[in-house]
Amino acid sequence: MRRLYKDRFDKKIGGVCGGLAQYFHLDASIIRLLFILLTLLTGGLFIIVYIILCAILPLGPKSYVEANYKKLYRSRTDRRFAGICGGLGKYFRIDSNIIRFIFIALLFVTGFFPMAVVYVIAIGIIPEDIHITK
Repeated sequence: MRRLYKDRFDKKIGGVCGGLAQYFHLDASIIRLLFILLTLLTGGLFIIVYIILCAILPLGPKSYVEANYKKLYRSRTDRRFAGICGGLGKYFRIDSNIIRFIFIALLFVTGFFPMAVVYVIAIGIIPEDIHITK
């Protein structure tokens, strides 16, 4: 049985997003970006959710648990600005132009600011792909 816990090793603040990533077999960067976007869209409500989860979730195992899911990276080859959309396209195996279209649509729907903040934070959260493919 899978357990939900705070990750001891893949954490930026409390390990909640790392633990959710382990539970749902997703990259922690995706969970972090969703938390940031939902926090901006709900006026800070998800900060309270994060604090509650940080308080009630137990710590994970003391030994390192290897992630058995694929990692999200910023693309070095399919990029217009920072490689975020190219990396998401590769991660989800869809055309990166569809990701760009969705991002632009969300810019208009959310009033520009939340998505712009998420994109800038994504540049810092998502590592650049160091694997060179030819």
